[in-house]
Amino acid sequence: MQHGKWDGEQVVPAAWVDASLTSAPTYAGYGYQWWLDGKVNPDLPPDLFMANGHDGQFIYVIPSLDLVVVRNGHYDKFQGPPIAEPQLFLRYPSDGLTPGGGTVPPDSWSDAEFLRPILMSISG
Repeated sequence: MQHGKWDGEQVVPAAWVDASLTSAPTYAGYGYQWWLDGKVNPDLPPDLFMANGHDGQFIYVIPSLDLVVVRNGHYDKFQGPPIAEPQLFLRYPSDGLTPGGGTVPPDSWSDAEFLRPILMSISG
């Protein structure tokens, strides 16, 4: 958003921002960890880019609207003993694989349907 500037200061190089929002040669619609769905899905704003996180977490960025929308996934706290474990997902897998532990993704998802009421409220 804002081409790598925050409060008037360039915090991420503009050239890196441009490169990260350019489709990879091997996969159209994907840049450096960003999905460029606005370029491939006519139901979304053309400048939209997004991060599609684990278990239904999403970040949508729409520069033309000066808008960032975040959707958190659902998380069920593990009730077992706390563990300081760098590979925690290996011990307590997410995606609902361990009853009562991890996170559960939505059964189905549509970026356009999720964003439609937000975009409609902005456009009037």
